[in-house]
Amino acid sequence: MLVDLLGDTRASIVDELRRQAQSVAELAATLGLSEVAIRRHLQVLERDGLVDAQTVRRDGPGRPSARYALTDRAHRLFPDNSAQLAIELLTYLEQEHGHDALARFMRWRVARQGGRYATALSGVDSREGPTRLAELLSADGYFAQAGRATDADGRTVLELTQGHCAIKEVAEQHPEICAYETQLFSELLGTPVSREMTIAGGAPACVCHITDDCTSKPL
Repeated sequence: MLVDLLGDTRASIVDELRRQAQSVAELAATLGLSEVAIRRHLQVLERDGLVDAQTVRRDGPGRPSARYALTDRAHRLFPDNSAQLAIELLTYLEQEHGHDALARFMRWRVARQGGRYATALSGVDSREGPTRLAELLSADGYFAQAGRATDADGRTVLELTQGHCAIKEVAEQHPEICAYETQLFSELLGTPVSREMTIAGGAPACVCHITDDCTSKPL
């Protein structure tokens, strides 16, 4: 996957930096490339937010040197089994303590997330609520946006779309997570919200419709 995204050389650089931070000279020696070539690739990776330069001061004379390390964004390119762990934890909770315990956890999670969002939405005009909520969701990795759309009955509605599901694998096993999230959106916006489709259910995006009279007001 790294090669498809970055190309052979930059994928090799990222793979090396995954092990530890390294200087241009160290990368050049390991990969058998010139330092000029390594710097050129690092500039692209830095521009794309995948590496950061860290200044290291030497003991003795000479200018400080730079060592390069991966950013959090780059680390997300590598396989992550945390979703499987989350699924196993939820399954264990349900099997050992019953569905009521699982439901209590879901409500606790929604309340915790809702408290953070509610603070950020405090004082926001209701007409701006969907747009601000989309911004908060995007900051959490859901690539959300709010805009007008037409529903199946030809009515104009506000549509909240999430282009990425950060918990897709977990939601596939526990779809009630989506229902609790929809309830949270309704409480935060102070208006009915209906879930039309989910990524966990096989759709290309998670889509909610906001159907009250704020649809006639500008976003």
